[in-house]
Amino acid sequence: MKTDVLNWLDGRPTVKRPSKETLNHPGIIELVTGRDVYAETPAAYQEAYEALGIDIINVVPEQNAPTPISPGEVVMQHGGRVQESYLGVFNTTSRIRFPYATVEAFWEADMAALDYAALDLPGAQYMMACRREVIERKMARAGDVGLYYYQLYTTLFMWGVEALGWEIFLLGAALDAERFDRHFLAPAFEKTKKIVTMLSELDSPVVFCHDDIATATGPVFRPDWYDTYIYPRYEELWKIPHERGKKVCFVADGKLDWALESLRNTGCDGVMFESPTTDLDAVVDVFGDRVYIGGIDAILLTMGTPDDVRRHVTGVCRRTVDEKGLALCCSGSLVGNMPLENLEVYFDTRVDFGFTEPDWRRRK
Repeated sequence: MKTDVLNWLDGRPTVKRPSKETLNHPGIIELVTGRDVYAETPAAYQEAYEALGIDIINVVPEQNAPTPISPGEVVMQHGGRVQESYLGVFNTTSRIRFPYATVEAFWEADMAALDYAALDLPGAQYMMACRREVIERKMARAGDVGLYYYQLYTTLFMWGVEALGWEIFLLGAALDAERFDRHFLAPAFEKTKKIVTMLSELDSPVVFCHDDIATATGPVFRPDWYDTYIYPRYEELWKIPHERGKKVCFVADGKLDWALESLRNTGCDGVMFESPTTDLDAVVDVFGDRVYIGGIDAILLTMGTPDDVRRHVTGVCRRTVDEKGLALCCSGSLVGNMPLENLEVYFDTRVDFGFTEPDWRRRK
């Protein structure tokens, strides 16, 4: 429930231990609600969150989901610039063509024209455009079931990935870091400050800011590159919500062990680590007195046996049983290719540690 999340954020006791999931698995939704998730999407999601004990939520559908494309099928959108493929109730989209073919063309472009809304992807339920009226409407729809959040997807680093593509981003930042900072990061940061200001004005106690600053093996650039161009701006950025009495939760994929101390030093109040390559012990060591969201390996839920799942989830929950800062979460999403029996074991095991109510199948 939302009240549990609010108490958790403030370090107060909770009735149920909080959890966050990006719910996108049609089978588990239909199992727990008895509804056709494509015919009754908004109601099915709302009831599934309540039954499963998911109370930090970022997908609040306002209309029925479209018929999904088949697993393995790829559909091109926006003149071949965007690729759409199956992920679950809602498809996943990714940009595959970018505006600048060469670094020279990038250097000559006017970065004052950067537009966050232009990065919006068709069909994405929780990724891009932050529009106040949409966020407030979805917060109201979520009600007391959970805390709805809409993260800023391109806080700073991800502006380069989403607006330029990896090739131009890496070449520009590596060939002339200072010029790249002046030409791209500085104007991108100005756009970000306006968005974070808007998010800080919402009736929510926490602002979620996403930046995939690492790969599955570690940092993309040398750590001192982040010290120079990224972390000082984070520190400045977090002051905006802090001045309004809000907390900041940093969200990222990739292996973050190397960055955790630096993120804490920028003033982050919490971290959502979206990859199992980030060591749970390292997160607890650095953010144990704050809040952190994660812990469960999506690959294991997908590829493991039910016994594997039970052992893994039990191990994580026992490791953190005395850690009040944890909100349990599967890294990434609960997606359509995960075996339903594995998800049933996952939620059954959550019951044993206070994250889900025992009668979660009550709507079956």
